[in-house]
Amino acid sequence: MKPWLGVNDVDFYGMHGKTHDGRFAVHHYNNHLEARSKAYPSYQWKPEFTEIADQVRGRGYNKVENFFDDDQKKLLMSIRSVINDYVAANEHIKRRDINMAFIDQPLLNIPDLYKILFDGRMINMAAAYFGCIPSLTSVAVRKSFVTDVHGSENQHFHRDYNSLAKIAKFAIYLNDVDDDGGPLGYVAGSNCAMFNKWWYYHYILDSAVERFYGKEKIKRLTANFGDLIMADTRGYHKGWKPVNKERIAIHACFLIHPELAGPLHTHEVPYDEAFEIKKSDYDSLPEWKKPAADFLKKV
Repeated sequence: MKPWLGVNDVDFYGMHGKTHDGRFAVHHYNNHLEARSKAYPSYQWKPEFTEIADQVRGRGYNKVENFFDDDQKKLLMSIRSVINDYVAANEHIKRRDINMAFIDQPLLNIPDLYKILFDGRMINMAAAYFGCIPSLTSVAVRKSFVTDVHGSENQHFHRDYNSLAKIAKFAIYLNDVDDDGGPLGYVAGSNCAMFNKWWYYHYILDSAVERFYGKEKIKRLTANFGDLIMADTRGYHKGWKPVNKERIAIHACFLIHPELAGPLHTHEVPYDEAFEIKKSDYDSLPEWKKPAADFLKKV
């Protein structure tokens, strides 16, 4: 039995658990890639974003420093203030535990957030990665607290199952994040090489990651306010617990199909249950950006 699986091995893809099925994953992804390409045959991303996509393809992540301009930073500061107010008042909270608080339906409840997430450069970066124009499918906005308790769920290394083949996720920190500030952790190259039988393990210990990949592969993706991180979260990643100051971050997921859900990760989320965007915000988008909202529910 092969100890490692690469992108040309069918079992590199698939869902978590005993019913793992890489063939289903590849078939599902390829069908949507063909359909998406046919639906928007004239769309072409700008070539300057190909290099960024290639870096994500190779190691799993990329950081663009000073991505947001001054006007966008002002908007992000306003968004940060809204998030802090919601958390303090315990309003519009989807889920909360001692370590983190998640905002419910961020595109509906945070004014002007869509202006950040439909930045044309981000759409181009994701399109260059997929080879066709994708759609935003989900948004996670969370505040992470400084605590003395054990990390929660996604603060342990894991893979995402929004797609079983390929994910483009953008991370936007709303404050400077250093090594102790709770940065995104990523195992470099785990988007291209997985240990065999990986599907039997969902959350894995840091010690196991070090044993499989080597300590030098574990990267702390620190960034300043105004930077942008792009990653394929089918590779192993986690959010480190902040130890010296609270962290606020936005995570935006782009896919070429509706998100997968359910215990076997084979169920596409129906339109009525999808993440929501205000119809007025959607209508304000230029025509070329509207396909990037195909899998969102307009309300």
